[in-house]
Amino acid sequence: MGRIALNGLGRIGRLVVRQLGASRPGLLGAVNDPAPLDQLVHLLRHDSVHGPSAQPIGGFTEGGQDFLLLGDHRVPLFHATDPGGIPFPPGIRLAVEASGRFTRRDDAARHLKDGVSHVVISAPSPDADLTVIAPVNGADLDPGRHRVISNASCTAHATAPMLKVLDDTFGLEHAGMSTVHVVTNDQRLLDLPHKDRRRARAAFQSIIPTTSSAFGALRRALPGLPQGFDGVALRVPTLSVNLVDLVATLRRDADAAGLRAAYESAAAAWPGILGIAGPHTVSCDITGHSESVLMDLDLTMTLGPRFVKVFGWHDNETGYAARLCDLVLDLAGRI
Repeated sequence: MGRIALNGLGRIGRLVVRQLGASRPGLLGAVNDPAPLDQLVHLLRHDSVHGPSAQPIGGFTEGGQDFLLLGDHRVPLFHATDPGGIPFPPGIRLAVEASGRFTRRDDAARHLKDGVSHVVISAPSPDADLTVIAPVNGADLDPGRHRVISNASCTAHATAPMLKVLDDTFGLEHAGMSTVHVVTNDQRLLDLPHKDRRRARAAFQSIIPTTSSAFGALRRALPGLPQGFDGVALRVPTLSVNLVDLVATLRRDADAAGLRAAYESAAAAWPGILGIAGPHTVSCDITGHSESVLMDLDLTMTLGPRFVKVFGWHDNETGYAARLCDLVLDLAGRI
């Protein structure tokens, strides 16, 4: 299996390091982030949302080279600001682009050097070779043809299984989605200029309507989506867990019992991807769950024989990082 390099230790990058460090530490062969070693070690050890790291994490410098220490595994840490300047060690075959800065294909492809044959972008990309959302189109991944691959977004990973169940079981005529979404680092803590004037406003003071990158990723991964599929993101003053509110007009009649049965069947068929939330769930109950989506079937509504509304929770960080690790491990085993 090829060894993996990671560029970017932001919210998702750090969770990927934690997850790979706990499950497959020998696969991580290099990490790159411009921040100083001591700051990165501190942020890997401590997380305000997900708590302390379950494994020891340290760092040291030897011969002028920084290293992360994940348990007993040492990982070279570089500080380049551009993918083309990262000095990958021998044996790296796959780069994970998690900085959030290089989402276009040509930019992410600057990792393709020194033996690196594939790149996975931890964000939607407008022109990646393939956008992968399990379980919708994961089987389409062909390492021979797809060199730069997008892992879509957290909202896309939550919404796609919800849509697929409705389409497979009842047929989709029309659909729209809103996501109640936590604040992110692309908002202002206090009022400050931003190209999106709503995101320019203090993140923890208001509900902030804005756009979502999920819609482009969903259209790329599900080209058969109903024409006009769209919606909004409502950023709310919380740190963890989103709620997808999906409304659809179906081609065949559906009732609440039929919808429940369809999603329960999908939960059995897609363990770890789609789950069922417990009764009376609120957002903090979902923190730490690694499923792409947890259906809140108690909120399911039938607004007409073919007009329905369904809701799905997801931990926007833990769940997305888990799908990113799934994709990376699958691809690393095939190149």
